[in-house]
Amino acid sequence: IGIDPSYTGCGLIVLDTDTGELKHKEVITTNSKDSEIKRVRQIWTKIAVFLNTKEPVDVVSLEGLAFDKGEKAHQMGYLHYRLREYLESYKPKPTIIIPTPNQLKKFITGKGQVKKELILLHVYKRWGVEFDNNNLADAYGLAQLGRAFINKDIKLTSYQQEVIKAIRKEDKHG
Repeated sequence: IGIDPSYTGCGLIVLDTDTGELKHKEVITTNSKDSEIKRVRQIWTKIAVFLNTKEPVDVVSLEGLAFDKGEKAHQMGYLHYRLREYLESYKPKPTIIIPTPNQLKKFITGKGQVKKELILLHVYKRWGVEFDNNNLADAYGLAQLGRAFINKDIKLTSYQQEVIKAIRKEDKHG
């Protein structure tokens, strides 16, 4: 599963771990007039309901926080950690990885710094999957990153291998 957390359009992608087949895609939206607490509850509840009605999950790749968002970093922090708290309690517990936004961009495009709109293009070029929503494209990249993290038989580019290696190193020390 790849989760691109956002209050306005949280991307959720589910891939078959072995084949990479797209099993589910969804953008979870909330009302901007609702409180942050209500919006976060709506997002994680929708993810929880989805997870509890499907087969056990092998890996969840949740995009890490972008600390350059100013005031919004606090709001995103609440959403991010609430999702992590839920995922930690999920049974059976999946492997959970938290790639940074730059690691995700590098895994998809080969560069850690690219405009968000280019992710759509690179997801299509790399995996042949077309999205019209950048939250879904990010979530798809996160799901592919998660697959690569737990499946050593997936062929990766050198820069994708670098990202996986960095996440494994961070996982051991963080």
